[in-house]
Amino acid sequence: MSPDEARKRIADLRAQIEYHDELYYRQAKPEITDFDYDFRKQELADLEATWPKFVAADSPTQRVGDDRAPGFREVAHRQKMLSLDNTYNETELRAFHTRLAKILETDDLRYTVEPKIDGLAVSLTYEGGNLVRAVTRGQGDRGDDITANVLTIHSLPRTLPGAAPSLVEIRGEIYLTAAQFERINAERAAAGEELYANPRNVAAGTIKLLDAAEVARRKLDIVLYGFGFCAPEVVQSQTELQQQLRAWGLPVVEKYWTVRGLDAAWSAIGELDRLRRAFAYGTDGAVVKLDAFAEQRQAGETAKSPRWAIAYKYKPDTARTRLKSITIQVGKTGILSPVAELEPVFLSLSTISRATLHNEDEIRRKDIRVGDLVEIERAGEVIPAVLRSFPAERLAGAKEFDLFAAVGGQCPVCGGKIARVEVDTISGVGAAWKCQNYDCRAQRAGRLGFFCSRRALAIDGVGDIVAARLVELDLVRDPPDLYDVPLATLATLNLGTETEPRVFGEKNATKIVAARAAARALPLEKWLYALSIPEVGESTARELGRRHRNLAEVADAKLLRAVLRKAALLEERELAAPASRKNPAKSDEEKARRKELCARLDAEIAGLEAGDLAGVPSEIGPAVAASTLEFFASTPGQRLLAKLRALGIDPQGTVQIAGVLTGKTLVLTGTLPTLKREEAEQQILAAGGKVIGSVSKKTSYVLAGADAGSKLEKAQALGVAIIDEAKFLQLLQGN
Repeated sequence: MSPDEARKRIADLRAQIEYHDELYYRQAKPEITDFDYDFRKQELADLEATWPKFVAADSPTQRVGDDRAPGFREVAHRQKMLSLDNTYNETELRAFHTRLAKILETDDLRYTVEPKIDGLAVSLTYEGGNLVRAVTRGQGDRGDDITANVLTIHSLPRTLPGAAPSLVEIRGEIYLTAAQFERINAERAAAGEELYANPRNVAAGTIKLLDAAEVARRKLDIVLYGFGFCAPEVVQSQTELQQQLRAWGLPVVEKYWTVRGLDAAWSAIGELDRLRRAFAYGTDGAVVKLDAFAEQRQAGETAKSPRWAIAYKYKPDTARTRLKSITIQVGKTGILSPVAELEPVFLSLSTISRATLHNEDEIRRKDIRVGDLVEIERAGEVIPAVLRSFPAERLAGAKEFDLFAAVGGQCPVCGGKIARVEVDTISGVGAAWKCQNYDCRAQRAGRLGFFCSRRALAIDGVGDIVAARLVELDLVRDPPDLYDVPLATLATLNLGTETEPRVFGEKNATKIVAARAAARALPLEKWLYALSIPEVGESTARELGRRHRNLAEVADAKLLRAVLRKAALLEERELAAPASRKNPAKSDEEKARRKELCARLDAEIAGLEAGDLAGVPSEIGPAVAASTLEFFASTPGQRLLAKLRALGIDPQGTVQIAGVLTGKTLVLTGTLPTLKREEAEQQILAAGGKVIGSVSKKTSYVLAGADAGSKLEKAQALGVAIIDEAKFLQLLQGN
């Protein structure tokens, strides 16, 4: 791999991980399994180790995932909440033990082994034995104050009996039981809303609701297993900690082990695997920790993880069943996705009758055929996947799957043309079939559902079922058409059948009307993301929104044309270079001419970089530029713009001419006297600056408030300028 290839792959992996972090930590809607996520993160870590010059302070490998959300007050943790490193095999677990043995200069180490709970991390603060605060992990040094929501958990004592420390942070996980999960999904199905994928997602999404009464109705639960800051200290080991938590009457793990040596820890991991499915909470692994706190302190920690603990992730549950048929689904981008229709089988507390097959190439690679006995897995409680088939038990006459033939060479929804296109997969670039008809009913429904999703315009109530029904009735062609659907029509929408009607209802319809009205005021970046422009993800939409005033300006952006011009110049320069491998010069005279041409090309490239492309990030590359310009120039794109104009919707960007913070990067830490964090961030963006999550020598300013944590200390150590709110406001005024 060349340096340029490594740089591009690192940037791509960081973008992917940040996208999935947003889904997991903030939206509680992960699209991939934990294993797939860890696979990407490990590849990034390996590349950064090989190419250290490309390591960045804000890389996902250098920080804790951030679960903070707008609307909550931020609070500093007295002791940082770190995330655990994961391992999937015994070899890596033994390597963990070897590292500790080297640090502690002994192989005779005592560990505790306990369940890894699949929930949302939380830190509870008790002062004088009274519960005063509950905070999410957030960014590790500070998180969101969710006290009002945590107080709805009935199993959590508000006071600690007997003698208690003057102040103690108790860490644990908030979760949802399987029974409550099924109840909530049944209610959503009755309302025609999209069903939740798993209990963890519901728990994480619920705890970030701004309505405590709604949180109470969800009936969350909690389990506690650790300390943060504690004064005075009351225990000296994990084992004593577990005993103390029980003495205080706090909800704790059903089972834990105190063992000596890695062999005994490995045995406990196996025993836990046999017991964990009977626990009240979901588990996906075992946590192995050094027992003695003194040894933990000696082992230390990295920027994101303790060295004295590790999470061993269990293999996902699997089951065997028969593949009855393969059906085809069409998504919002037009990709045709094969779905396995299975003989129902019980797996991970659910009856499974469908599973993903990813794409046609994957089906052929695994040699999966209709009628086969197959093995399926449900990794991380997401959509089940087909792992493999068993050819030795194959029925006679089973044929290889041919997607093109299966759909008769046309889209199964609209009958339009299909074509092979490249798509990103976990193992690199693959191929898939795509419907070429933008107005395909399935694509229209997918775009409408995405348009209304929480990550986009947050028009609550328009899930997959409602979106499909609105499109089926021709009430919505393009997502903005939702604004033209009257309240009465929404209220009487039948989500069932003529014989078994299921009316959407006025209450649900009113929620949609209120949410779509609120979405009018959302910034340009949200609308750019919501319109499903190919190649434009959340980070790209954010960068485009920061650099343009409105949609009309993006549609014919000078910046995007400059990106394409630079790409063309670079391609021309590569061919024109005297030492070009693809096109070597044939004479000294030709080399001289090429040298002059390269000088002119370099000058034009430098002019673009100093002018229209100054400060443009890697998110806005040639693929994004071409796709965005083509989208808005197309008939559907022009139709969308016209509809938005007719509706009076003109979302505004955060761009500011000659912004006083253009080219500056700021880190926020602590609680500001008057400004909320999101308000400060918006003012920085509006002034042309950039907000980053961690401090480095390249940071322009650290904006610090009360209870500032380790970021302030790092800024002082590096000599980075530190400002308070008053100086920040002066900066915005140009002083």
